[in-house]
Amino acid sequence: MNFFNNVFNLAVWMNFLYVFPILLISVALHEFAHCWVVYRLGDPSPKAEGRITLNPLAHLDPLGTIMMVVTVISGWGLGWGRPTPMNPGNFRNPARDRMISALVGPLSNVLQMFGWASLLLLLYGIFGHALPDIIHNICWAGVWVNGFLAAFNLIPIYPLDGHHILSYFAPPAWRPIIDHPAWIAVFYALVFVPILFQYVLSPILIPLQTAIMSLNQFVFGVSL
Repeated sequence: MNFFNNVFNLAVWMNFLYVFPILLISVALHEFAHCWVVYRLGDPSPKAEGRITLNPLAHLDPLGTIMMVVTVISGWGLGWGRPTPMNPGNFRNPARDRMISALVGPLSNVLQMFGWASLLLLLYGIFGHALPDIIHNICWAGVWVNGFLAAFNLIPIYPLDGHHILSYFAPPAWRPIIDHPAWIAVFYALVFVPILFQYVLSPILIPLQTAIMSLNQFVFGVSL
């Protein structure tokens, strides 16, 4: 789905009204989980920056929030919050505690996913097929948004949570490769290449492909 077409689509904006808040809250709770566990493991950095709070505004990143808006309107949904302030030197066991603090982010999304799924099943048990579509759609959005966030964050590349988890369990000889900052290029590719294709390359490539197919059919009488 195309962002520029969807901007003028009323149904897309109706969908945006519940998907965007769910994505925003899910990301904020993900970041809160990181901050709370980092603090509980002995590092006061999150508290010093006012991050031990459920207020979503404390956890939102400007670019990550813009990404949420653009991707939800585009028909999917991705974004990120502010990085968790952390000084591993304050941990009792730096390697283990850093892994634990990384793991709780995706775990928070898994718990949210099951929470939304349980609510949906409960409401269906009470109302059956009389349950309004909007309620079903809101709960289902909570399920897939959090499932996607959990899976995406478990991808084992820097700077995602999965990278810290893999680094902890991997053999020591592998860690310099796993921890190499060059992996951030792969992360940016995962995030921005779909957007680049959709909004920059697609308007060029699709007409070009159509022209080539039409020319082929005209010259050779064969449809590709």
